[in-house]
Amino acid sequence: MIDFLTGDFFDFDADIRINTVNCVGVMGAGVALLFKNRFPKMFIDYSIACAKKEIKPGKPYVWNDDNMFSKTTIINFPTKIHWKNPSEYEYIEKGLIWLKQYLISKEHSTITIPALGCGHGGLEWNVVKEMIIKYLGDVNSKILVFEPNSSTKTSINIKEEEELIKHDIKKIIPSDSNYPTKLLGRSATEIFYKGYYDLMQSRNLAIIVNSKPEDREQKALIEFLDEFPNDEFTFLLGFSSSYEIDLTKEVLARGYKAIITLPYGILQLKVRKDLKEYWSYKNIVVLSTSNPSQIWKSYESINSFKFRLKLANITLINSINYEKFIKFEKDIKLPENKLFYVSYWNNQIDFFNKLSAKKIGINPETNKPNIKPIMETFQNIKL
Repeated sequence: MIDFLTGDFFDFDADIRINTVNCVGVMGAGVALLFKNRFPKMFIDYSIACAKKEIKPGKPYVWNDDNMFSKTTIINFPTKIHWKNPSEYEYIEKGLIWLKQYLISKEHSTITIPALGCGHGGLEWNVVKEMIIKYLGDVNSKILVFEPNSSTKTSINIKEEEELIKHDIKKIIPSDSNYPTKLLGRSATEIFYKGYYDLMQSRNLAIIVNSKPEDREQKALIEFLDEFPNDEFTFLLGFSSSYEIDLTKEVLARGYKAIITLPYGILQLKVRKDLKEYWSYKNIVVLSTSNPSQIWKSYESINSFKFRLKLANITLINSINYEKFIKFEKDIKLPENKLFYVSYWNNQIDFFNKLSAKKIGINPETNKPNIKPIMETFQNIKL
């Protein structure tokens, strides 16, 4: 039996969940990104399988999540070879033929299926829908198929919608004309925001820090901030750790404008008491790509970090313990002249060299941080 539904497929209990993927180990958008965030171990195993060339159209990758609380099978169903390519009807057909055979031994199961290859994949839903009916219509299981909008949009209930309106929180989607162009592409997603949205169109400087910096890191960053003209700069800041919130306070107290990215749903935002006197939505825009009611999770913090890197015009890393960022090397890799780091070393650091990052040291004439390279790059950025 097949039921066609709308909504969040994770709200429905299921024995088997279908995830639409490519064959190169990337889950950067749509359904795949939702699965990656919920099942990080699955994503690691899937990436390894892709590296071994074990996944291809018509040959999905089956992963079992078997723990004391639940038992779920995830089928990573290839709809395209590379994430850059569109999906192909041929790949959908091959996958459905495989899936029908797989489900023969899984009678009376409940299976959730997204709109295979639609949304980011670019296929026509009416065509794919008929293919699903053709190949799975006589399967002796309960099959829940979710319409395309359910695969690409955040599910919001009526109460959340009312809370968003109450708190003057708005939403922008990739098809909107004022959606940031630098964020468009395979990983474009809805953004919930509150405050001065025009800051999204301004030049910004992202600051990357450790959650527990040493005293000299904190001192260096304060000296760094004091060198910038506050009428020209918008700082792009995280809001995960206590220190990031301290940094936000320092930025706002100096009169700078700020874009703040949250590692949780925007309805969960609470402004610390000592920050409130500087907090004005005339100079701030707060952003979140999470469900509005989502609480903090480690993967949400990582997603927020990656989102900030994509939104940044220029990025400054201020971290003695830079090793913590090595695993994000691919995300930190930026166009030439867009990445800088505060130098605490006399020798060259291979990590920063690989990223083509430019060193920020001390100006020998002023004995203050030499921000000239950043200023020159900043002035050359075209909006």
